[in-house]
Amino acid sequence: MSQPSPSTDIRRDLVALLPRLRRFALTLTGDASDADLLVRGSAVRAIQKSHHWKGEGRLENWLFSIMRTTWSDEARKRRKAEPAGTDIGSASERKKAGNAVLAMPEGLAAAFLLTDVEGFTCQEAAAILGIQADQLATRLCAARLGLASANAMTSERRA
Repeated sequence: MSQPSPSTDIRRDLVALLPRLRRFALTLTGDASDADLLVRGSAVRAIQKSHHWKGEGRLENWLFSIMRTTWSDEARKRRKAEPAGTDIGSASERKKAGNAVLAMPEGLAAAFLLTDVEGFTCQEAAAILGIQADQLATRLCAARLGLASANAMTSERRA
């Protein structure tokens, strides 16, 4: 029995991973339309670079890393193109979303999503985000504390 080509496998598996990739994109962007664009761009990039995928490790790790790199590259381009003071809009949009995870700073939300939602180990999540494991642990702790304090404040208001 012959195995399908790697690009066919990547495309099939990529479709199955789209909901998880979109969830991760939401933590990076904080906006649904930006997340959709990021997922689309990352998927195109993964398909174009599928010849680099050797089948070693987990495909989703590779795809999450591509997405993080794509977002970082685009953010760098936006910072160069945008005048100073435009970050205020994105911060207010996150608050309007009302979602505690989306309201977290980018690094905290991504760390929380990859470990607590997606189930990656700290080592895997750190590799995906391109940071050291101790940095990931710090971000994860801050994210969990932030969620706990937000939950406590909500509970106090209800009482």
